[in-house]
Amino acid sequence: MVSRVKLVKDLSRAIRGGHPWVYSAALSAPDGLAPGALVDVVDARGQLVASGFFDPVGPIGVRVLSIDEAAGAAASVRRKAHPPDPSFAGVGTSVVEDWLQARVRSACAIRTAAGIASDAVRLLHGEGDFVPGLVIDRYATTGVVRFDGAAAAAFWRPRIETVAAACAAAGFAMDRIWARPVERGGEGEAIRGGPPPATVEIREGAARYLVDVVHGQKTGFFLDQRDNRAAVARLAAGAEVLNLFAYTGGFSIAAALAGARRTTTVDQAAPAIDAAAANFAANGLATGRAGGGARGAPHELVVADVFDFLRDAATLSRRWDIVICDPPSFAPRAQALPKALAAYRELNRAAAAAVAPGGLLATASCSSHVTPADFQAAVTSGLQAAGRIDGARLIEVRGAGPDHPVTPAFPEGRYLKFLLIALP
Repeated sequence: MVSRVKLVKDLSRAIRGGHPWVYSAALSAPDGLAPGALVDVVDARGQLVASGFFDPVGPIGVRVLSIDEAAGAAASVRRKAHPPDPSFAGVGTSVVEDWLQARVRSACAIRTAAGIASDAVRLLHGEGDFVPGLVIDRYATTGVVRFDGAAAAAFWRPRIETVAAACAAAGFAMDRIWARPVERGGEGEAIRGGPPPATVEIREGAARYLVDVVHGQKTGFFLDQRDNRAAVARLAAGAEVLNLFAYTGGFSIAAALAGARRTTTVDQAAPAIDAAAANFAANGLATGRAGGGARGAPHELVVADVFDFLRDAATLSRRWDIVICDPPSFAPRAQALPKALAAYRELNRAAAAAVAPGGLLATASCSSHVTPADFQAAVTSGLQAAGRIDGARLIEVRGAGPDHPVTPAFPEGRYLKFLLIALP
């Protein structure tokens, strides 16, 4: 029998409306439930609301897999694939496989229809594709899996081959599948095909990138910025471009290939700048290191703290036509939000000061706890502090690409904010 957990707060409407999380504080659960155990969520009257998998230690007590069939017309389309409880409890049954394959086919169809100009794509985007806690990115023919916590790993790990088979049937075959460690400092796992090579080469439009899927950030590369790299590249011909928090140089290379006159790529991590150098070389672009290297090279690589770099740039009155600012999350937890907003304000003040008159500021936030409105307000405050607000125009508001979908009932899933601002 599937265990039951009871709502102690009346969240039935939100769950039936499509929200995929039930927080632990809203639940009463029996003792001894294992991470990843399938549970039914019932209301105070004992009526079934949803099914999902349980996490006994995290703040999200249940990640919703399906909504009760009797929930009514207001329930999301996910209920069309609701698995009967007895069948779902039996791992490996045909009903479960059919249910899961239907979701994977639907996700893959979105990627195919989008016509993504890259051989690197996010195939499954967790809650956005109704597979909560599971992310799969495909780099060429290498799949990289990320589980959001131990409960998600316990639930999804036995089902990865079913997922992979459905992806292959939809045209996204993977000859190698690598699972990133669940905990920081943990070990990854070769699910299929053995460990990946040191780098996997991918193509994104005209660009080539060498991706470290074992040690790199996220699953190795920032696939969510693909469309934003293209947006910047469309404006980069003849420009001098500064790329801050550049990681392995994605924005810089996109701009350089589009005709940027010069790029400056800044990251405090020396290994990231080394990887950026390899990416420039893979694209036939000449680079020079700050303080040495090839003199007169059009593409400069700098290992430095971004705030220190911007202070030095202000002292030297250095300006760029386009400044790209894509920092790591400043608010990994909700409690960090006030400090995060202050940090975004100061960063965008300093970045705006580095934009040449008539130039562009491309600024991003990947902090899920920072709402689009809060981020735009922090950026606006930064522009005011830099004396660049009068005449500033917001020309594009962007987010992640179509392989990072967000469900209407889950605004928390819209984590990436990207603003393109023309400055006076």
